[in-house]
Amino acid sequence: MNPKRKPSYTSEQIEVIAQNPYTHSITPHRMTFTLEFKEFFVDQVKNHGLTAPKVLKAAGYDPKMFSRTTIDHLRKKVLAEAASPEGLQPPRGLSQADRIKAYAKKDLSTQRTSTSIKEMQQRIVHLEQQVEFLKKIQNIYLHPPKN
Repeated sequence: MNPKRKPSYTSEQIEVIAQNPYTHSITPHRMTFTLEFKEFFVDQVKNHGLTAPKVLKAAGYDPKMFSRTTIDHLRKKVLAEAASPEGLQPPRGLSQADRIKAYAKKDLSTQRTSTSIKEMQQRIVHLEQQVEFLKKIQNIYLHPPKN
């Protein structure tokens, strides 16, 4: 990674984007979408004629968080992947759902109490952030902005 490279996403943006179920992973310089998002994106663009910013908004993202270049690159990359012989591919690494399953399988009784409490506190904070995100998305769908 280039140390002079300016982060694309602020910590506040990362927090909001990470709460979206279509986000596989996010860092200050890179974002990875789930296979479900890619399928949704291709369907909305090809079958419903939506633009990339409108698809992002429909998926629960704020298009203003992404640069025009990022949106154009996303559109080009996802559509090219869909048109490839292999088709759409899931992202590498553990998804959020897989991380949740791994956490659920963990035997916390073998860990030190302070460590397991800290992990549970972090998990609670993350789940509360997800709940807040879902409330905001629900509000957007119930009260769409007047354009």
